Amino acid sequence: MEQSEKRQIRWYEIVYVLVLIALLGFGVMVMNPHKVAILDVDRVFKELGLPQKIEKDRAKLDAYVRGTSLLQAYNTRMNSLKEKLDAAKTQVEKDKIQGQVKAAHEQFQSTVAPIQSALQSYESNVVATFRRRLQPFVAKVAQKRRADIVMVAAPNMLYVRNKADITDDVIAAGKSFFEKEMPLIDPALNGAKPAPLNK
Repeated sequence: MEQSEKRQIRWYEIVYVLVLIALLGFGVMVMNPHKVAILDVDRVFKELGLPQKIEKDRAKLDAYVRGTSLLQAYNTRMNSLKEKLDAAKTQVEKDKIQGQVKAAHEQFQSTVAPIQSALQSYESNVVATFRRRLQPFVAKVAQKRRADIVMVAAPNMLYVRNKADITDDVIAAGKSFFEKEMPLIDPALNGAKPAPLNK
């Protein structure tokens, strides 16, 4: 008489199978490679005409006007002292003129330092405003391309596929917006023009 033994599935075997399925699903989700897009921000900055706008706007700044005036006066003074130095006949005269050159240089450096600081502050605020204004266009293009991450192009990137580069699409998306006349530093974005320097 044949006895057919039916094997019963034990509860811990079911749990084991369920855990394996869960781990497999988790692995597929987590290990799924993210799609990376590359953006050349410097090229976007240039193609959208920001350098020309900055040059035009900066020329109106009090700090820029004062800095340019100081530089011209400094160059005139240095040329004059150089002529005197070339014409000097004795070492005493040369030492005296060289002392004047040194004093003029130190005075120029101390006077121009706060102007340079104001201009650097202006430029960093312009760049911060630009990046914030560019952000929605980057996000729009990234979503359209189904990119999970957007990285800024950098010299240490040895190879980038053309398909990964979204620079042209971002330029096209933001072109009409950046062609509008608007302040380069948006006060609503916590950027402010440098305070005028005391004359």
